[in-house]
Amino acid sequence: MRGREREWRAVLGLFRAARPGAGGVLLLDGTSGAGKSALLAEAADTASAFGFSLAVGRAEMLGRLVPMAPLLSAFNESLTNAMDRPVVLLERLRGRAEVLASVHPVAVVLDDLHWADPATLMALRTLQPQLSAHPLVWLLARNTDFRGAEAEQLFALMEAEGATRIELGPLPTDAVAALVADFLPAPPGREVMELVAGAEGNPLLLTELLAGLCDEGVVHVAGGQSRLISERLPQRLKRAVGRRLERLSGQARQVVETAAVLGGSFLPEDVAEVLGRTPAAILPALQEAMVADVLADAPDFLFFRHDLVRKAVVDGLPPPLRQALHHQIGGILLDRRGSAMEAAHLRVDAQDPGRSTLARLGQVVDELRAETPEAAAAAGGRAMKLLTGDSASRHTLTLDVARAMTEAGRLTEAVELITEALDRDPSPADAARLRCALSAASLLAGETAHAVTEAEKALATPDLPDAVRDQARLVLLQASAEQEDIEPAVRQAASILEDVDGHADAVVVAALTVMSVASWNEGRLDDGIRLAREAVRRAGEGSMAARRTHPGLALVSMLLDAGCLDEAETEVRAAREEVEALGHTAWAAGPALLRARCELAGHRLAAVVSAAEAGLVVADALGTHLFTSLGMAVLGAAALRRGDLQAAAALVEGERAELSPYAAAHGRVRCLLLAAQVAEALGRPRRAMALIAELRPMIERRRSVLIVDPSIAAWLVRLALSEGDRARAETFTAAINALADDNPDFAVVVAAAAHARGLLDGDMAALGVAVAHAADAYARASAREDLGAALALTGECDQAISSFNKALAEYEATGAVRDSARVRRRLRRLGVRHRHWTRGGGATLGWASLTDTQRAVARLVAQGLTNRQAADQMFISMHTVAFHLRQIFRKLDVSSRVDLTRFIVEEDHLRDRSPI
Repeated sequence: MRGREREWRAVLGLFRAARPGAGGVLLLDGTSGAGKSALLAEAADTASAFGFSLAVGRAEMLGRLVPMAPLLSAFNESLTNAMDRPVVLLERLRGRAEVLASVHPVAVVLDDLHWADPATLMALRTLQPQLSAHPLVWLLARNTDFRGAEAEQLFALMEAEGATRIELGPLPTDAVAALVADFLPAPPGREVMELVAGAEGNPLLLTELLAGLCDEGVVHVAGGQSRLISERLPQRLKRAVGRRLERLSGQARQVVETAAVLGGSFLPEDVAEVLGRTPAAILPALQEAMVADVLADAPDFLFFRHDLVRKAVVDGLPPPLRQALHHQIGGILLDRRGSAMEAAHLRVDAQDPGRSTLARLGQVVDELRAETPEAAAAAGGRAMKLLTGDSASRHTLTLDVARAMTEAGRLTEAVELITEALDRDPSPADAARLRCALSAASLLAGETAHAVTEAEKALATPDLPDAVRDQARLVLLQASAEQEDIEPAVRQAASILEDVDGHADAVVVAALTVMSVASWNEGRLDDGIRLAREAVRRAGEGSMAARRTHPGLALVSMLLDAGCLDEAETEVRAAREEVEALGHTAWAAGPALLRARCELAGHRLAAVVSAAEAGLVVADALGTHLFTSLGMAVLGAAALRRGDLQAAAALVEGERAELSPYAAAHGRVRCLLLAAQVAEALGRPRRAMALIAELRPMIERRRSVLIVDPSIAAWLVRLALSEGDRARAETFTAAINALADDNPDFAVVVAAAAHARGLLDGDMAALGVAVAHAADAYARASAREDLGAALALTGECDQAISSFNKALAEYEATGAVRDSARVRRRLRRLGVRHRHWTRGGGATLGWASLTDTQRAVARLVAQGLTNRQAADQMFISMHTVAFHLRQIFRKLDVSSRVDLTRFIVEEDHLRDRSPI
């Protein structure tokens, strides 16, 4: 199953090992949404395909009244026998199991044992060891949301005696992303991502949703994304949800349907009021829905386990009934003076909303925005569709909704709303407010120049209120900091910091962030980090608006450039938690892509790809491209490191590369360097030199460019020397040495300067300093390689070989495939040969990096089997085979089935010749 490879291997291992004396037990601890029942159902189908007889049962809450009911049902024994003595029942069950196992191996699959009665648990404890000499396996599952002492005790005892125990959770993000990629023809758009998120990792809901979308043909590709041409949920999903609700009583279903219209979370008293009952009267129905895992409870409210289930329930209501419920709920909530969250689903009269209603709508959206921008955007967006006419109140509501949409990552809708409002000729003050909102949306979209223009237009408005002026200054500072020329932002920030008390704390935080970036660019690294830390401190102690400036993202970037990985990882976790806590979805791509940078700095290349692709999916879906160029550069660096030049070139030349001119300046610099490195790796050094020629003016304004990667300065010098351009090599060397002179306490700069100097002058002592001071393993390996080359030129072959061997070990440890191959070639020229393949665990590329499942898939495909035929042979889904094939192609660096077959033939030949 997708995302359950570990669990699936355990299930298959259980079946394959089933023989007399080798019966096994697999225990599954799951929660709602973990796909426990789906895994058991597929396991039962697979067991049947393996030739097992099945004994399938499920415990139920009311079934506790019937002793051993799950086992009796599983072995087709009459429940009337439950009145017999326990000893008689045990003998009957054991005899039935032995008879079945004498013909075929038996798989006993029991679900929901958290509801099992004591007699059932006692019987399992007794029967399992008694039947261990027979070809019989046990798959026992329970829901840990309803943890019972007896079931836990049984599971603990069985685990202590050798049973395999696995705790299931919702599918992880990467597994969900891979599942989505299997079904959809292109990366998902925002509306598809929202639907997928509503499944919250539940494999059954995800599969039914995605298969239904494809079956009904409602997905089309536009702008490189999979978009929906209909808002209706697929019938396949609604049928799956309907089957789940069929288990509920009529009253419980009515309560669930009413709650679904109220929203993803709700108060029991609201449901009771809509139904005209008391909370006590609906309590049994609520408890029934919770037992069925449709609803769950939090300290202050109830909520739907899966928002996708809620949407399917609402979608399944007849439109007149749904509209009537909306009307009734809107009236109740609009009259109430409770929290804003209670009014997230209000409805108004489209013909005559009234000034007071508009004011209340604005208040609700504004209050909601402080708690959950997505809820505010949803409620406000629905309200805006209903309103007609023009008024000052409407402009205010438009502004509130646009801000909520921006913060929730719905940039396109926000920009359309603002543009439409500006076309209505608002007052100068309203126009300024709208331009501030437009500037904020443009910034997050990566259109920083447009953001600056709109903010400046707002500031040019006469007699602006102080609050509006501060809003304009805030977004102007943030956007200007991402421009090539940061000086105007520095002047503005310096003025603000001279009068801290005269400005909102969010503006002060933004000014500190600008000054920290300016200091960093100028090469005053200590000042840059100090000011960034001060901005983070002030934001953490300040208002909600101050926290939403997210200065921690700039600090993380500086810490990574400075080689402070541990602190950077701590800060990026804090930044991600802050974004999530604030519901600030529009900024979600920032922490995700900076985490990818952390993974790259830690040389965890598989994690780099996972984190970067996850961040880019978010950015693509939301249109928040402020950090997209950074993600591209990180992905490209990882591709280069592992020797995947095709992937690196595609990043440089593909559609995403077109976004790089619009995104943040620091990301553009990294993309430029990536493009140059790719060109050099592809044997086009002149193209690489033409690209780095653009770096000269950047370095003059941003000296810190020379440490965006610990080895980049040395690479620039090496490239210039290889092309006979010593003058340019001297320029780069002088620049990095000046930076080191100004920052002697930063080891990463000292090492980079010594490395560049050693390359320029053939100075082995300087190269030795680079090796000694390099904190980064890859940069140290690069310095060792250059030191080895210098030693080889002087005839000191033994020392050169030693240096190359150490460089090779460090390159391999960092996953640097191309660099490792290059060093092996250097060693071969000195008479030393290294095997270039391994069988050890932990590899990220090559045959050794494949899992057992992937190797099996590879061999079946190499034999000429189609995906479906391979899936049939392995008892897994065709989609899982496709997923594994993509991983196999990536890990083996092949692009076709023919290449894969050739690779496996060569691998088998090498293994046959190996003395091991």
